[in-house]
Amino acid sequence: MTECPICSSQKTRHFQIVSEYTFHQCDDCAFVFLDPMPTETVLESVYNNDGVITPEFYPKARSRFRRALGTAFRLYWYARGGNLLDVGCGGGFQVAAFQLFGINADGLDIGADSIAYASRNNKKGEFYCEGLDEFLNKNKKYRFIFSSEVIEHVVDINKYMIFLNTCLENRGYAFITTPDIASQRVPKNIIEWDVFSPPRHVQFFCQDNIVKLFERYGFTFVKRFSDRKAGLRVLFRKT
Repeated sequence: MTECPICSSQKTRHFQIVSEYTFHQCDDCAFVFLDPMPTETVLESVYNNDGVITPEFYPKARSRFRRALGTAFRLYWYARGGNLLDVGCGGGFQVAAFQLFGINADGLDIGADSIAYASRNNKKGEFYCEGLDEFLNKNKKYRFIFSSEVIEHVVDINKYMIFLNTCLENRGYAFITTPDIASQRVPKNIIEWDVFSPPRHVQFFCQDNIVKLFERYGFTFVKRFSDRKAGLRVLFRKT
């Protein structure tokens, strides 16, 4: 029997097979996850061998930055007055947007070309190309952690949560975005959903189970922001 990584329930069942990957769903909290999970080495190879991003080029850079400015504006009240870490920063667009609002911001990503692009185009913040464990050794603390479209890629969800809790200051905020498998915009035939694509995406949340996960690690739910697509945009605070 496969145990749910969020609520530890043994009541899990087969959900869907995509290629050689098998998804399970928890009957108690509705969390959908791969079992077995791919290794972190497999995921790193996915993000470092797509051939699209280079140190000199990032697709749709201008539109990404425009969207990042809007996001920074909406989150400014929570992020102001402290330093910020973007976990999964990609080309550094969100870091640059927060910096325009006067916020000290750094970026972290495992994509070597993404970090090279970000570092080349932004000299104000620090950009780190490394994993969660390596970054934790720096003992850095932040008032706000921004992590967009990352949590669905993480093969060890508990390690990710420990990372957030450790890197955040007391009463600090974590803003998370991820696909919402409970959204009415998700196709009835789940394999038609463009984000249902292992091993790139290894797990899927709804609002109830992501709140349950964060509460388990000492966070309180603050707010859910609207999203035009089938997405969760949620803000938590470390208690």
